[in-house]
Amino acid sequence: MNALTPMNDSEQDSSPPPAAAPARRRPKIGRVLILLGVAAVVVASSGIWSRRTSDAKLEQWTRERAIPTVTIINPRPGGNSRELVLPGDVEAYYSAPIHAQVSGYVKTWRKDIGAQVKAGDILAEVDTPELDQQIAQAKEELAKAKSNQALAAITAKRWTALRSSNAVSQQAADEKEGDARAKDADVAAAQANVDRMKAQKDFANIVAPFDGVVTARNIDVGALVNPSTNGANSDLFSVADIHEMRVYVKVPQNYTAELHAGMTATLKLPQYPDRTLEATIATTSNSISKNSRSLLVELMAKNDDRALMPGAYAQISFNLPADTNTLRVPASALLFRDSSVEVATIGPDDKVVLKKIEIARDLGSEIEVARGVSADDRIIDGPSDSIDTGDQIKIKDAGANSAVSQTRPEGRVE
Repeated sequence: MNALTPMNDSEQDSSPPPAAAPARRRPKIGRVLILLGVAAVVVASSGIWSRRTSDAKLEQWTRERAIPTVTIINPRPGGNSRELVLPGDVEAYYSAPIHAQVSGYVKTWRKDIGAQVKAGDILAEVDTPELDQQIAQAKEELAKAKSNQALAAITAKRWTALRSSNAVSQQAADEKEGDARAKDADVAAAQANVDRMKAQKDFANIVAPFDGVVTARNIDVGALVNPSTNGANSDLFSVADIHEMRVYVKVPQNYTAELHAGMTATLKLPQYPDRTLEATIATTSNSISKNSRSLLVELMAKNDDRALMPGAYAQISFNLPADTNTLRVPASALLFRDSSVEVATIGPDDKVVLKKIEIARDLGSEIEVARGVSADDRIIDGPSDSIDTGDQIKIKDAGANSAVSQTRPEGRVE
């Protein structure tokens, strides 16, 4: 068929589409690509926004978790009566270490430790042969002085008689009178020496100075004693009067104004844990020790049954009047910084405010505060060492408004 032969209808219907048909599908493909691009942008923007939101929530959650949760307490009034308990030393009413006054050897001792003695009772006897010889010599010197005195007296009398007849001069008679008086003085001196020796001999008997009990015996038969060795470790005996005891206690300066003579106290001894004894303040030293800043107080305690012993340790309890101006806080609420004691309180804006306090008394688990806080203060119990003024805190169990959720926010997906 040539090109000039006309085609019928059927031939025209079965012919291929014209070459311009593919060009009409290109706009549809472009729109699809645009939609895909828009979708990609939307997805990307959504991811970025989701990441930023997640980061913001995580940051907020981290800040909230960093805020400490604390327990608050309120100070309690300290108006109850106070008991001041202090250590004390028990001493005898009288106590005397007994030393030797003469040299010699112990001949015998009659009283041992624990013996009840009366004033003047012989505790021991000292053999003094050297002193005995000195006494014998002093007596002979006295006899000699008396002989010389007698001769001088007769001579002076004779010369006085001769002077009346002018047989001797007045000067010679006066000399004899003076010699007689000198011999009288020699006799007196010799007699005094004998008396001194006898007084020393009396010290050969070692006696108790007062009624009491022998608390120490440091000699035995045959031991050499010498007055020149007297010292803290050379006591022959020690005697104590324990019918009444003196109790000494050092009271801190803070409490000295509340103590006075006649005030009663109670004593407890380790060996009698279920027994309480009474004592009364007799006097004080009226002087504060520079070393301990305390006042030495002396109490008197009856000791009829000998329960108190010299040198014993005792706990002294003073019942002090109530101080209505103090407040009590737990010891766990204290902060020790820069040589001062502080407590952490919560201000109106729920932020920390540190306050310095003055401790009136340490009760162990509680502290009495003299000044620095008020009864309305909200005090943090058990604050951390790093807490400081202005820190934000959360109050434990303070209600839904102040509570912060402890649930971790949803994390981002990588």
